[in-house]
Amino acid sequence: MPKHPAGTNRLPTPASDLASAADQERARILRADVLSQPDIKLHPLGEADAARELAQFTRILWSTPKMEGYFDRQHLTNLKHHLAEARHGFATLARGGILEVLVIPTLPEDAMGFHLLTVHDPRDDADRGRVIGYTVYSLEKGHAPFGQAEAVRVAFDIFPGFREGRYREVPFTNCEIYNVSRKILYRYRPERFLVDAKTQISQTRTGDPFKRTIYYLKRGYYPPDLKPAADACLVHLLERKPLARSTLRALVANSKAAFWVFPARLAPHRPTPP
Repeated sequence: MPKHPAGTNRLPTPASDLASAADQERARILRADVLSQPDIKLHPLGEADAARELAQFTRILWSTPKMEGYFDRQHLTNLKHHLAEARHGFATLARGGILEVLVIPTLPEDAMGFHLLTVHDPRDDADRGRVIGYTVYSLEKGHAPFGQAEAVRVAFDIFPGFREGRYREVPFTNCEIYNVSRKILYRYRPERFLVDAKTQISQTRTGDPFKRTIYYLKRGYYPPDLKPAADACLVHLLERKPLARSTLRALVANSKAAFWVFPARLAPHRPTPP
């Protein structure tokens, strides 16, 4: 049996079966959420245009509750220093809206940067887009070949007024937007995506920790020091069974991992023995 944190549901399923089922689901998620998504071509954006879009993002950012003291102002300074490197691309959302992603690095060699996210309504000629949030990424290059990374850290935030279908003019889901960012970041061919266990999950200041834990479990992430428990939770969710808050609190509290992991490489196919 897998070692579950105290208070978690105990499933009468061998650990190997749980791990296999969970890993198969993670492979399915990778294919569906990242690999099968259309490529997003990025094009250079003039410095003046990038500056205008950054100014609009900054206005929306500081009008959003809880951002002061949470969002590091130094990021904005760094973004201004790299406007000449700005690129942008567009993705069509499932229900017809257009997502514009403005990519601006904040460190040399694109080691860290932002995706500034704006949705457009193609039915409205007067629409100038709505800034809905941002993705911040950083690369762990390790021993990866030039232009690639062993891992990509991703932090993602949709502003409250646009979460959970609140913005009806251009319908979208948080997951859709998140996957566009990950598709763009997949150009670095990472072995894994990482999310910060504290700022993105347990101690988030811009969301509910319970919902964040469920969200990242469903997306296939897990704390590497408690993978068997996370496997059990993911299989539980696949079976459409509710998870107790105590189960999720124990998973988060008992893990000492700094990051939750999502494997971004498919395991090699093993031929069935004759």
